[in-house]
Amino acid sequence: MRITNQMMINSSISNIQVNKGQLNTLSTELSTQKKISKPSEDPIIAIRALRLRSSLDEVTQYLGKNIPDASSWLSVTHDALDEGNKILNDLYNYCVQGSTDSYSESERNTLAESLNKLVEAYYEQGNVDYAGRYVFTGHATDKPLTYQSDATAKDVDYTIKQNFTRDNLSTKTAYTNAYSNQDILNLTVKTDVNGNIITPNVSDVHRIQLAYDEINGTEFSIGMGTGNSTDVTINADGSVTTNGTLTASITQADGTVAQNQVSVVTTTDDNYIPGDNEIAINATTGELLLGENVYKSVYENNEFSVTYDKSNFIKGDIDPTMYFDCVDNNTGIEYNKKSEDIEYIVNFSQKLKVNTEASEAFGIYLGRNVDDLVNAVQNVLDLNDQISQVESMQKEEQYSDDVSQEKLSSILEGLNKQRDLAKDKMKKAFESGIGQMQGYQEQIANSKADIGNRQTRLDLTKTRLTEQKTNFTDLKSQNEDIDLEEIVVTYTSAELVYQAALSAASKVVQQTLLDFLG
Repeated sequence: MRITNQMMINSSISNIQVNKGQLNTLSTELSTQKKISKPSEDPIIAIRALRLRSSLDEVTQYLGKNIPDASSWLSVTHDALDEGNKILNDLYNYCVQGSTDSYSESERNTLAESLNKLVEAYYEQGNVDYAGRYVFTGHATDKPLTYQSDATAKDVDYTIKQNFTRDNLSTKTAYTNAYSNQDILNLTVKTDVNGNIITPNVSDVHRIQLAYDEINGTEFSIGMGTGNSTDVTINADGSVTTNGTLTASITQADGTVAQNQVSVVTTTDDNYIPGDNEIAINATTGELLLGENVYKSVYENNEFSVTYDKSNFIKGDIDPTMYFDCVDNNTGIEYNKKSEDIEYIVNFSQKLKVNTEASEAFGIYLGRNVDDLVNAVQNVLDLNDQISQVESMQKEEQYSDDVSQEKLSSILEGLNKQRDLAKDKMKKAFESGIGQMQGYQEQIANSKADIGNRQTRLDLTKTRLTEQKTNFTDLKSQNEDIDLEEIVVTYTSAELVYQAALSAASKVVQQTLLDFLG
């Protein structure tokens, strides 16, 4: 086959183009620092790059956004619980001091305000927020735990259902033969049916305390087990109409079960003592007073429920939807209380709960327990005032006659006995408060421990992700990035080859047919 000049020229140009292509590829790699500039150059590298970049983006998202957000949320929650625990410790110290009856008269006068301020500060910790989201209110991050003003609370109207067990049973002290202010003014001495003077005394009354006082509704529903419930309507005259039958089931010594029919009444008397088969509703104090047989039945069967209306909320009251099943009577919306976890994705297929609900950390009954303390202290203060009033009346001219003096002496004796009982009641209330505050402290301690465990898991996840980010970055670099030293050497060699090809081609092109005819 004859090789012509044109063939040699074409071959040289073709080779030069190949060399230029290699040089261009190496030049592109040097300028971009990447092995490929488009997927078609090496599909395997391209696919692997997509996977590594996706994984690296996820890790960067977890480390740069999700984990810091989760950690901040946990930190805000932990700090709020710390403050709540400090407040409980102050309340605990008040209870310890009160249990020894070591408060002076002036201290008692300011004690109620101090205790109420601490309660207000305690629940205010449940209103803390992170980045505009309330951290203790479950999924309702736009709602605070407590009502922030009377204006926002006044139009709220809920039907609330509370379920109780034997652990919710408590006792209160009811006075018998106690002297009132009216008795003092009328010089009414307490006597029995035979005319003998009697002194005040106390009785323990079993009760179930609702989460709220000042229950303004007239409709109640009381349940004492499956199929054992009644709807209660309080009529305008104070009488009660029931729709259903309640029975107190009590196991006798011989093993048989006695069924006692239970009656429901309403009362406004704070010293009311119910009959054995009676439940007394005190809407003002938010209490159900249980007769002896009713108490035994509830304790034995461990079931009791009350559904009631509450609408006259005020600033500082707790939103009941955070603790109980409720129905909004204005909108008809039902709120069924269930676990409302807020979770952050902090790793591949790994979620972490960041929120703590108010019902897990803040006891709704703290305010009610402190009300009991305040009422016990106030009772002693009121009796001191009554005693001072009687002592002052003994010195007045209009009561100087022997009959009046004798009556005042009898009343004073009764009031002193009543004050002794009230002081004893106050000491017992503070003694109970010690255990109650310890219970609330334990509740917060458990929540803090849970947060600590979650923070530890988050820190471990962060450490693992940091290592993963380093590994993914290295793998991504190995997959995509060039070896600079190797490419420089290869580029230099390719450039030499290209220059040599140009030189050789120039010689071929310079020769003509005349060079071969000489």
